[in-house]
Amino acid sequence: MLNTSREQPTTLHIYNFGSVFGNRKIIKGEDKTTTLYFMQNTRSSMHWTFDLHADGSDGPLLCRAQSSYNGPPLLDEVNHGPTILSMTGIRYPVKMERKRGAFNGTVFFEGPDHKEYRWQTTARLFSAAMEVRTGAGQTSQHLSRSSRQCLDAEDALIATYRVTSMSVTKDGVLVVQPSGKFMLDLLVATSLAMRTPNN
Repeated sequence: MLNTSREQPTTLHIYNFGSVFGNRKIIKGEDKTTTLYFMQNTRSSMHWTFDLHADGSDGPLLCRAQSSYNGPPLLDEVNHGPTILSMTGIRYPVKMERKRGAFNGTVFFEGPDHKEYRWQTTARLFSAAMEVRTGAGQTSQHLSRSSRQCLDAEDALIATYRVTSMSVTKDGVLVVQPSGKFMLDLLVATSLAMRTPNN
């Protein structure tokens, strides 16, 4: 197992590009100038898709994502199935889906290590503080009400997506812990899928 105790988290800044609601996103590094990823989103009346490229719009394709059916409910069915991510670095499609009984917006997916991970909201009715394990012990972290956390099956923090609430151009900040760097591309793709409307 890798010793990640002295490594620092990776911080990525996500910007909307093209419109207020941003059908394109540019993901920049910690310096806020180096473009690391580019996302182009398209939608139809039934679903949305996006392509995630390394570097910029002409960079190599890393992921193609397609949402489940997003139209009106069919036969009173609310859960229309998983969002499918086709990652070029993973030989099988990654499914993002809510599990039966998960009504709080938690979405589960399998990492390249074949372990289960989940993105969940940190919103609480009266408090936004949440205690999570960072690997070395229990740590209390104070997060905004509109943040999401990626946790593993043992509740260890893998990544955090903090939504920027008072900006037209900046969507948020993705902070990936050293324990999640081995699947950085997948964490970027899943966090963007969580931020795509009607997912």
